[in-house]
Amino acid sequence: MKTGRERKIAAIVVIRWSARVLGLIMAGFLLLMFIGQSLESYPPSETIAPIAAIGLALMGIYAVAMFLALKWERLGSFLGAAALGSFFVILFLGLLPGNISGGFSSKGILNPLFLAFWLPILLYLLCRGLEKRERKRKKEVL
Repeated sequence: MKTGRERKIAAIVVIRWSARVLGLIMAGFLLLMFIGQSLESYPPSETIAPIAAIGLALMGIYAVAMFLALKWERLGSFLGAAALGSFFVILFLGLLPGNISGGFSSKGILNPLFLAFWLPILLYLLCRGLEKRERKRKKEVL
């Protein structure tokens, strides 16, 4: 029978692998979107707006951060949170061109697709917090 400590360690491992898998899915989705958009067969439309280029760069940084998080969880999760947070500020202000209104709406930062990108970051941070608490308890026992 497993002890309470073994269950906690198993839960941390499950959370970590869930964050890794979801991070890879999110980063892969973004990369497929970037590749698909760049392989358009018809001539590209007008030039891209500077703020849209900044938004694309931030999402590119997020994708790189999710790959970094496989090796360095802390660096990857903080870099991903910074990039995604900056993107959400742009989204909230309604600066992106197109059918995005901004603010607290379903076409702004409450868009479920955009909110899903936070899930791997939150799982990495949860895993880190649980590990820190487990180490603290282990020190107290010793």
